Amino acid sequence: MKRISVTRPCGPALGKLGTWWVAAITCFVGACAQTPLETEMERLDSRTGTTVTVMPKPVELLTEGRSTARSDPFAYVAPFETNRMGTHELFLWVSAPQLAGALEPPQVFCGDQPVPLDTFQGTLADVGLSSPPYKQPAPWSVQWVFRLSGEVLDCFATAPRLRVITKAADEEQPATYVAQGEALSGLSAFVQKVRT
Repeated sequence: MKRISVTRPCGPALGKLGTWWVAAITCFVGACAQTPLETEMERLDSRTGTTVTVMPKPVELLTEGRSTARSDPFAYVAPFETNRMGTHELFLWVSAPQLAGALEPPQVFCGDQPVPLDTFQGTLADVGLSSPPYKQPAPWSVQWVFRLSGEVLDCFATAPRLRVITKAADEEQPATYVAQGEALSGLSAFVQKVRT
């Protein structure tokens, strides 16, 4: 796991002896100490030995069209990569609220193009993880994991918007969630991370 050290300044240069010794004491007790900051993009699963690269925060998509006071208006999308002894695999994690009946697998769009989704049939242990790569957003959220190609990941990194459509078997209208602009900024950083 990579760490970045940031040194906090102790204040402006001091010309008077009185203020200098206050600054020196402050630095002595630790205010000038180096503070490591986690990049939060790469972590080791201590139970399996698998390294997983994730986004610091999943892409948050907001419901489009139908929204009620009692419904959850958010869905989430985020890629992740596993590295088991040098074998790299890309996956896509998708989460959406299930407020009525069981949801069918979602449709994901990169811009206006539908993304072919290859549902991962195994368990998390099969990809070397002891826990999900991202936290479940809410108790009523459903989570899916799909295999992800490099071409689709590259599309995500340059797309003007992402869209997720979910539908419960007992609902007439599907729910559509959209993210665009600044909400997608973390995707290019993730792509850069896994490409290096």
